[in-house]
Amino acid sequence: MEINKYFDIHFERADDATIAKRLIGGAKIKGPALVILILSMFIASIGLNMNSTAVIIGAMLISPLMGPILATGFGFATLNFTVVKSAILRLSLQITIAVLASTLYFYISPVQTATSELLARTEPSIFDVFIAIFGGLAGIIGQTRKTLDNVIPGVAIATALMPPLCTAGYGLANGNWNYFFGAGYLFFINAFFIFFASFIVLKGVYSLPFHKQAEELIRRNQLIFLVIGLIMAIPSIYAGYDMTIKYSESNHIEQFIKNDINQDGRRQVIDYSLDRTNKLVDLVVIGAPVNLEEQAQLDDKLQKDEYLQPYTLRFVNSVDEKKSTMDKTNLNKSSENLETYKNLSNLYQPTYQLVSETINTMKTTEAEAKALFPFVSKVEGMPLIDNLEQPKASRYMVIIYTTSTVSDADLERIKAWLEAKLTETGSSVSTKTDSEWERYTGTRTVVGTT
Repeated sequence: MEINKYFDIHFERADDATIAKRLIGGAKIKGPALVILILSMFIASIGLNMNSTAVIIGAMLISPLMGPILATGFGFATLNFTVVKSAILRLSLQITIAVLASTLYFYISPVQTATSELLARTEPSIFDVFIAIFGGLAGIIGQTRKTLDNVIPGVAIATALMPPLCTAGYGLANGNWNYFFGAGYLFFINAFFIFFASFIVLKGVYSLPFHKQAEELIRRNQLIFLVIGLIMAIPSIYAGYDMTIKYSESNHIEQFIKNDINQDGRRQVIDYSLDRTNKLVDLVVIGAPVNLEEQAQLDDKLQKDEYLQPYTLRFVNSVDEKKSTMDKTNLNKSSENLETYKNLSNLYQPTYQLVSETINTMKTTEAEAKALFPFVSKVEGMPLIDNLEQPKASRYMVIIYTTSTVSDADLERIKAWLEAKLTETGSSVSTKTDSEWERYTGTRTVVGTT
């Protein structure tokens, strides 16, 4: 049994007339097709604007852009240049309408923020080329079967023709030419490699009478398209390589932070940024400062990582003042003054530790209270801090929630229990009823009932 028959694309192939009718008809843009194009454009633009993946997928499914692309492949494969001319003109019209309409939408849209869905379509890579090729192959094979396969919706989602055009419209509306050209490039590599895949498949499955000149012309076209494809793919190859390097660097620095810098209860990196131009890793740290000895040890470990060797660590909240400053624009998520970060982290670290300890204490107190007093539903409490620089847990505010009205006797029991519980801190306990609650002005520990 030959394995080739399992991969024979001629299996259940539609007849030539059906294929021709199906592909040429799919390129029509009159009437409903043009309306659907505009609707698809608005849906995609709104999805990009709202950062909604589900909405964008909906736009991909109804977009008619793939029809003229497959028709162009059919025209070149069958040497029917009338079809080629017609399909290219229709595709050009669709592109123009989609870009202009999306430009108008984003120009009047009150939401001008560049969402992650928009940004994802401004930097195409070699992976997008592969998706277009494989998607185009699946799409044209599905279109040439006796009965239409259900692969077309999947191909439409995978190749994503409409969102890049809408992203180009966003770039045009906001005067951002990087977005415009990046998204435009993504659309054209998608369109070209879908076309090229359809050309290759149709050249093999569509029956043409043998003619030496025709065979030579098809082979020449194939070579030309291959060269054009390689030229078009060069920027995406570089982008793919750069994306892989960036991903590897980010992954390695996150692991480095987790394993070598963060210390539970003592130090935490709250933000970092990779300055690839100057080869610096900028880190915002709260908690214990990184001293010179630790910095030297961390630098040594960094040099042992193949992706992070060129980089040098710079800390905010560091003993070495020369290394404690950084350009705030290098941070991805921070717009505040970095010196403020440093001062606040030093100021609030003791308080943070005290509050954390109190939270754990209150969890224990709540469990004990529920066991001792069935009417208790929840216990909350926080230390009352007068001096942030030297916080002490000598005073607390404790709120006890109950499921029913509490008698005076039960209030006294709770008070006595809390006094015993907090004896070690020297805290005193007093009680307030619901009517008195608003008049609380500084009691050491408050027991409220609700």
